[in-house]
Amino acid sequence: MHYGIKDLSLFKDKEVLICGGGDSAVDWALMLEDIASNVSLVHRRERFTAHETSVNQLMSSKVNVLTSRAVKSIVGEDGIVKEVVLAQKDGQEATVAVDHVIVNYGNISSLGAIKEWGLDMDRNSIIVNSRMETNIEGIYAAGDVTSYDGKVKLIAVGLGEAPTAINHAKAFIDPKARLQPLHSTSVFN
Repeated sequence: MHYGIKDLSLFKDKEVLICGGGDSAVDWALMLEDIASNVSLVHRRERFTAHETSVNQLMSSKVNVLTSRAVKSIVGEDGIVKEVVLAQKDGQEATVAVDHVIVNYGNISSLGAIKEWGLDMDRNSIIVNSRMETNIEGIYAAGDVTSYDGKVKLIAVGLGEAPTAINHAKAFIDPKARLQPLHSTSVFN
C-alpha cells in the first residue's frame, strides 16, 4: 500500500488499484497506464473533483474506472496486498486482485476550536477581505480555510495569500513597519 510514489518502475507490469477522485489520483492513474499491466481507479462518487481535462483524458484511457464504490477491505498476508474488496452503495461487492494499492484521498480542512472564536464564516470557511483580515481586529487568515468573492481554492492561491496576511498582521502589530517589504527582484535594482 502506498500513499505516495517515488519510483514508477515499482509498478511495471503490476496490477494497480488507485483510490481517490481528485487530481492526484487521476494523474497517477494516467501516468501508470502504460507502465502497469492494469490500472483501476476506484472513487466513491460518480463525479471526479480533478480538472475536467484530466477527467476527460481518464475516460478515454485504458484505465478501469470504478465509480460509486468504496474500499471495504484489503486482503493480504505478511504485509503483501493480494486483493481489495469494493462495495457499491447498493451493498453489492466485488473483489479485485492487486499487486499494489495507491491511496490518494484528499484532506478536509478542519477549523476545530477556531469555529468558536466568533469569526464570520461561509460554511466551513473564514470570510476575509483583500488584506486577509477577518471580522475580528488583529486576526488574519490565509489558504484553504478562507473565503472571499472570487476565491479559487488552489495551493498557489493560498501561497500568495500567506505573505499578504503576514504583511498586514505585521503592520497591525507594528504600525511603523513597512506594509510591503522589498521583494526578491528588488535586490538587483
